[in-house]
Amino acid sequence: MNIDFREIHTSDLEDILSFTDLWIGKNYFGRDELLEIINLGQKNGINTSLKAVSDSEELAGVRLTLAPGNWVNSMRGLSTDLWKVEASSVGYFKSLFVSENFQKMGIGKSLSTLSIEQLKKVGAKAVICHSWLESPSNSSQRYLISMGFQPVKEYREFWSEIDYHCTKCGPAKCLCTAIEMIKYI
Repeated sequence: MNIDFREIHTSDLEDILSFTDLWIGKNYFGRDELLEIINLGQKNGINTSLKAVSDSEELAGVRLTLAPGNWVNSMRGLSTDLWKVEASSVGYFKSLFVSENFQKMGIGKSLSTLSIEQLKKVGAKAVICHSWLESPSNSSQRYLISMGFQPVKEYREFWSEIDYHCTKCGPAKCLCTAIEMIKYI
């Protein structure tokens, strides 16, 4: 089976929304919020958000990435004073999810690696993300460390302000912990 990696565009909105509802949790992203994320992933004609698509056009995975820019001012859970580069030169890995049907195939790592290449093209000097501490077997943090990310700071109940059905905590409010992590590129 071949996997094709493509940029995410606004025309992909409904497919990405259905995918994230299934794999992150129902209503984690609202339609307007997801549209804004897709738009914030673009800079100088380059798109940093990517999707993986199978031969049969099934969506296998998504990497939502914000290009360097003003997103830093609106994001919580950032320790910009601990970063070794200017905040305006940092991209953000918003979300990465791979369908259960396509896991253990290297799709997540490929999406992230390709997204980092796109970030370099728009002048990013680092990429930041929030790792899900409670992921099964702490797979989120282990994966990021294997990609060269370093822990910065821990944020308890990071996602509790979002009114969605967490795949771990739901239907109650999400009490999961995020670990801010950075990779210098």
